[in-house]
Amino acid sequence: MIKDEFKNRTLGYLQLFRLQTTATTALTPVIGALVLGQKDIFHLFILFIIGCFYHIYGFVLNEYIDIDVDKKSKDLQKKPLVSGIVPKKHALFIALSSAFFACIITIYFFRFILPILFLFLAIFFGGIYDFFGKKIPGLDFVLGLGFFFICLMGASTTTYDFGILTYIVCLIYFIHISFMNSVEGGLKDVDHDFLAGAKTIATVMGVYVKNMSLVITRKFLVFTIILKFIFIFLIVLLCAQPEIDLFNFEKNLIQLILIIMLCIVIFFTMYKFLSTSVFNRSKLKTIFSFHEISSYFVFIISLSPIVGFWQTFFLIFFPFVWFVLFNFILYRKLLQPQV
Repeated sequence: MIKDEFKNRTLGYLQLFRLQTTATTALTPVIGALVLGQKDIFHLFILFIIGCFYHIYGFVLNEYIDIDVDKKSKDLQKKPLVSGIVPKKHALFIALSSAFFACIITIYFFRFILPILFLFLAIFFGGIYDFFGKKIPGLDFVLGLGFFFICLMGASTTTYDFGILTYIVCLIYFIHISFMNSVEGGLKDVDHDFLAGAKTIATVMGVYVKNMSLVITRKFLVFTIILKFIFIFLIVLLCAQPEIDLFNFEKNLIQLILIIMLCIVIFFTMYKFLSTSVFNRSKLKTIFSFHEISSYFVFIISLSPIVGFWQTFFLIFFPFVWFVLFNFILYRKLLQPQV
C-alpha cells in the first residue's frame, strides 16, 4: 500500500514536470551554442541541465497558476495539482527552486554578463506568461520571447559575435513556441478556457465548443495560417544563409527532400485540426504531436550543414526517444500525453 502510494506520488511529480517534453525545451540553449560552433560536450551538457531547470520552472509555474481553470475540464481531473496528489505549495516551491538553480549554474559556469542577462529575461517573460496568459490575450508571444532569449543565452556562452544566422534561429523558436501555445494550446484547452472565461487568442477570436462541436472562426483560421507561413518563411531564410547554403542541390539534395516531405506533413496535420468539427481532445493532441515533431524536424534538418551529421542525428532522435520513453512510462501512451 505504501509502495503504491509512493509510486503514484512520484509519477505525479514527474507528470507535473512535463518530463516527456523536457528534452526538447532543454535543447534550446544547446542549439543556440551549436549554431555558433560550440562542440565541447561538457559545455553543451551544462546548457542542457540549465534548459531542464528552465523547462521545469515554466511548466510547473503554469500548472500552479492555471489550477482553477484546469478544474473546469473533465479531461484534466487526473492532473497532479487538480487531483491533489501533489500539494499546490510544493509546485510553487519547485518552480522557484528550478529558476534559482538555473541562475546559480549559469553564474557558476558562465561568468559573463550576457548569458546571465538573457537567462533572467527568459525567466521573466516565461513568468509573465504563466501569471497572465489566461487573462491577457496574445501573451503566447511573450512566452515565445522567453524561448528566444533562452536560445540566445546558449549562443552567448560561446561568443558575443552574433550574426544574422543566430537571430534567425532564435526567431524560429519565437514563432514555433508562439504557434504551439496560441494555436495548439488554444484549441486543445478551448472547452474549459471558454467556460472559465479565460482570454486566450482562440477564445477572443470566437473559437468555442458547444455540445462537443468545435467551432473555429475565420479570424482564427487566418491567424493560424499566417503564423505557420512566417515559420516556413524563416526556415527558407535560414536555409539560404551562406553558412548553411541548403539550396545547393548537389550537396544537400537528401536534406531538401526530407524537408519537403515534412512540410507536407506539417500542412496536412494543420488541415486536419483546422477542419475538425468534433471536439475530441485526445485526437487533437495526437495530431498536434505529429505537427510539432514535423516542425521540429524541419528546423533541425535545416541546421544540419552547420551543426554536422552526428549532431543532427542526435538532435532529431534524442528528444524523440526521450518523449516516447517517458510518455509511455508516465501515461502508457506513445504520442499522446495527458496534458
